Amino acid sequence: MNGIINKRNYLLLLIFIFIAIFATPILAAPSVNLDGRQLAFEVPPAIEDGRTLVPLRAIFEAMGATVSWNQATQTASAVKDGTAVVLRIGSTTPTINGQVKKLDVPAKIVNGRTLAPLRFVGEAFGGAVAWDGTTQRITIVSPQYSATLTKVHFIDVGQADSIYIQLPNHNDILIDGGNVADGPAVVDYLQAQGVDDLELMIATHPHEDHIGGLSDVLSAFKVDQLIDSGKETSTKTYSIYAANVKAEGCTWLADNYQTFSYGKVALQILTGNQDWGDEMNDYSVVCRLDTGDIEFLFMGDAETPVEQALTGSLDAEILKVGHHGSSSSSSRAFLKLVNPEVATICCGAGNTYGHPHRETLDNLGNIGAAVYRTDLNGNIVVSTNGVTSFVDTGSNLQVPAAE
Repeated sequence: MNGIINKRNYLLLLIFIFIAIFATPILAAPSVNLDGRQLAFEVPPAIEDGRTLVPLRAIFEAMGATVSWNQATQTASAVKDGTAVVLRIGSTTPTINGQVKKLDVPAKIVNGRTLAPLRFVGEAFGGAVAWDGTTQRITIVSPQYSATLTKVHFIDVGQADSIYIQLPNHNDILIDGGNVADGPAVVDYLQAQGVDDLELMIATHPHEDHIGGLSDVLSAFKVDQLIDSGKETSTKTYSIYAANVKAEGCTWLADNYQTFSYGKVALQILTGNQDWGDEMNDYSVVCRLDTGDIEFLFMGDAETPVEQALTGSLDAEILKVGHHGSSSSSSRAFLKLVNPEVATICCGAGNTYGHPHRETLDNLGNIGAAVYRTDLNGNIVVSTNGVTSFVDTGSNLQVPAAE
């Protein structure tokens, strides 16, 4: 009897092992995209101690560098535009123009090819590196290519909104500025991106978590034009905001279906002249950024009545979800019209509103949108050349268990 039980248990164990092996998803090697084109490798990227290693020669040569190999010292060297990079196999101290850089893990040889840490390889010649865990895609952008991109920064200001649109040729747009307390952080963020003035500022509606920080921005930067909903309130925050706009002396207009063109990029205001009674969120200025084949739709805090009233082209690859992911926005019918590939939600960690709402997340999931949230991902930057786009995030925290 014991023999039968042991044999049965042994068979069950084999079955469980078999299931565990074949039920575990096998992750494909990350893809690498350089300046809008996907690279192909004889040896794919690998993971070493939690760090991604990528083929050094293939990427450096794709960047236009000249690469050489010293077999005796097991050292790879690369030169481009006066920048010299030296990396020895097994070492964590490569040099760039003689200056030592520290690596977390050393370079190694795999099937005759040198693999080195991703960030070092991508940044050695001044490039920027982005990792999208959702798509398992590594993106490397050279300084020259970066200057041609449109970048939309969803700034992490907690339970508030602030979106910076960085256009080619130093054209800059800011949509909202977070709470009053967020003003200095928004100013710091813009200055870190090299902003010296703003061609356009949009204040979607007069709630504190959208216009509160704009007074600091107005004090720090010259603003050429400002669009808001035209809806005034008696709050202290609005009074300070209005006084600062007047002091700035910029062109100050209410939303009225205007279009602003910046080279090949256009920003269209989709709202104007509506009366929403006391529903302040529904006065939100809604706008759509057209960069070519890639469009962005910015909803402010607009709710379902506004979604139903919008006309014209609403399809967009990237949707800034309305009202921090509230269930009063992002209806199924609206999301079907927009059909976004990427949805960004501006919300604060552990906020008391329960944003984003489970219903909204389900609606986004049902249309197959990849969701990024400032409470989990920090600052979210979507870059596009007008044909393709990629996402870079400050962090990738787990979705709270309560959801």
